Amino acid sequence: MRQPEPVEFDVSHDFTRTPGGRYEAEGKWSGEEFRKKFLKPVLTAGKYIIVDLDGPAGFTSSFLEEVFGGLVRDFGPSVIERVVIRATAKPIRAAKALSYMERAAKKWKPASRGIL
Repeated sequence: MRQPEPVEFDVSHDFTRTPGGRYEAEGKWSGEEFRKKFLKPVLTAGKYIIVDLDGPAGFTSSFLEEVFGGLVRDFGPSVIERVVIRATAKPIRAAKALSYMERAAKKWKPASRGIL
């Protein structure tokens, strides 16, 4: 079966050139906002995504952890296979984002279904 075409997101073009912190309560352009508004709906629909991190001047570690670690917390470790992180100008950004996904995967536990 053929994989669906991935949906691409360029953080600086589709979201902001000045990413903020972790949570929406901390202000505009948070990692939580980007994950919930852009990435989560596409992944929920079963699609693959490409996230381009090249445009912004920089990212806080809390933004990257909330976006990428948050995807693992939302969907489980298998989501890593459906996410491509691109950062050709500054490859360390992609490496950090992937490390947050891997760290969240190590800590991940399936949600309780109310069974004791």
